[in-house]
Amino acid sequence: MKLSPINLALLPFLTAFSASAAVYQVVDLGEVVDARATYATSVNDQGVAVLNGRQLYSVDIDISIIDFDDDLFNTILSDEQRAELNSGVLTAETHAILYSFLLNWPTQYNNLNFSLENRIANLVERYGFQPVTTTAAFIEQGQGVELLQFRSTETQIGNDELVTGQNNLNIQVGYATPPFEYIDFTRTTDPESVDDGDEIPEPTEHKIWRPSGALQLGVVRIGNERLTLTPIYSEFGGGLSAALAINDEGMIIGRGSVSVRDNFVTLAEDSCTGFSAPVDNCLHYLHSVSSGYVNRAMVWQLNDDLTISEPQVLGFLGDKGSNEAHPETELPEVQYTSRANGLNNQGVIVGVSTYSDSSDVIRTERVDPWTGFRFTQENMYSSDRASVFMDGQVLPIFPADDREWLQSIATAINNNNIVVGYATKFIASQPRNRMFTYDLATNTIEFPEDFFVSANTVPQAINDQGVIVGRTEAVIASAKRQRAFMYNMADGSFVDLNTYLACDSGYTLVEASSINNSNEILATAVTEVPLRNSFGEVILDEDGNPRSEFQARAVKLKPIANGSPSDCGVENELTYERNSASGSLWSALGLSLLVLWRRNRARSKTSA
Repeated sequence: MKLSPINLALLPFLTAFSASAAVYQVVDLGEVVDARATYATSVNDQGVAVLNGRQLYSVDIDISIIDFDDDLFNTILSDEQRAELNSGVLTAETHAILYSFLLNWPTQYNNLNFSLENRIANLVERYGFQPVTTTAAFIEQGQGVELLQFRSTETQIGNDELVTGQNNLNIQVGYATPPFEYIDFTRTTDPESVDDGDEIPEPTEHKIWRPSGALQLGVVRIGNERLTLTPIYSEFGGGLSAALAINDEGMIIGRGSVSVRDNFVTLAEDSCTGFSAPVDNCLHYLHSVSSGYVNRAMVWQLNDDLTISEPQVLGFLGDKGSNEAHPETELPEVQYTSRANGLNNQGVIVGVSTYSDSSDVIRTERVDPWTGFRFTQENMYSSDRASVFMDGQVLPIFPADDREWLQSIATAINNNNIVVGYATKFIASQPRNRMFTYDLATNTIEFPEDFFVSANTVPQAINDQGVIVGRTEAVIASAKRQRAFMYNMADGSFVDLNTYLACDSGYTLVEASSINNSNEILATAVTEVPLRNSFGEVILDEDGNPRSEFQARAVKLKPIANGSPSDCGVENELTYERNSASGSLWSALGLSLLVLWRRNRARSKTSA
């Protein structure tokens, strides 16, 4: 899955002031009427693009079931606004206030200094207000962006959906959280919790939003058909599954729950009794504050009759690459996990899994923060390592005795069995990600040179021509900025994709998520767009002119025949330092006015 959050508070300062010319044309996929921000996911060989949207407009809020005379609304609503809402009038302003309130209401239950027991006892208050949807999936097939609903065609309350991939047959995969239903609930008291001689409190009636269905379900969309991936293990909350990618042969990779952690079982059995809150709500809450399920990488097969085979659970590198867990009892247990990130049409899967070495015991000196007592903690060496899953085995990409890297992750593989990924190690006292390529046939690893030694570089996709795209860092006017990059294995060129755009494109590419075999790229850009209210209506200033903001937008980059970079007339503004880099990431506040002035100067020169 190609999802990377961007700090929207800093988006205005990402805007490029250099940019170049006409190697790629930016094709804006069009304004998404349902979302303020969109993020690129995948583009297939037919040019079909899928993307995800956040900060949704016109989210359904049922104001008829909210008591606006509750003291909770004293500080956020005026008397006039309360009167409007009580009469059934929902304006863009009050919609925005309520959406923010409903979005943030549950978080206080994760941060209170109350015990978990007290938080569980007050779950009817936590789930007393409507959950709201935050994320939706979209598709663009040449006729504008359309909503891509996974779970149902009906309106969903509190149901988040994400698209994670597609194949060249226009079959999309992703996952969705459950919708909520509004129910009556009678809160009672466990008789065993009442001291002898005390009266049992009277039951109280409540309205509560209850999750309906599994904690999360992977979904496959074929036209109007939607198929779900049933979790292997579904106790204690309905289970979890997610589809992350699908190849042209119908092989689906993802993850799913295989068991539940022992400590979670104890917690759930002690807490979720059904007296103070519905069991479903209690389990949903516990999963939201702790990792209850043990998840593993899985493979499903989409059959010709539109059925889905039982999942195959993928293994892990294991102890010394044996594909087996070490039965160590004297040291803390190693949590062996696996995650599938990409696959090709030959069914070769790449991702990451746990490697351990039982002969390598790491001793760490620690201090108890409460007592000051010093002690030595011993753990078996283990790390997450880039892995290849094929022929029933889990194969390492890096040598077993390699301790240089803290971790490594394979992100994608093409049909020529070239794998891309990144490995992490300390550079200048900071953990940094370095991109690697791995040839499965020759068992060789290469580390392409990026813009500077400590640049964080994460590849996201590779096509069959060996062209890789992703995100990296460039030093611009002494500040590090996140940039979308392209690396061509044929000639070794590593470029900022922004230098392949027209000088007046108006877009700054911060991440490239996908590239097809026509070298079309789906990327996330920052651009200036009209500022809209909670209903998606353009906001005007006092002179009646549209206000604007910088926002994330998914865009498609189409190659221009015989295109080549050209001089935009701005000198010495975009520099790439390959030896060192200074300045903190996103340190752009002091440069913002300079950035905008130089960008406008570049546009003026090219249009003159």
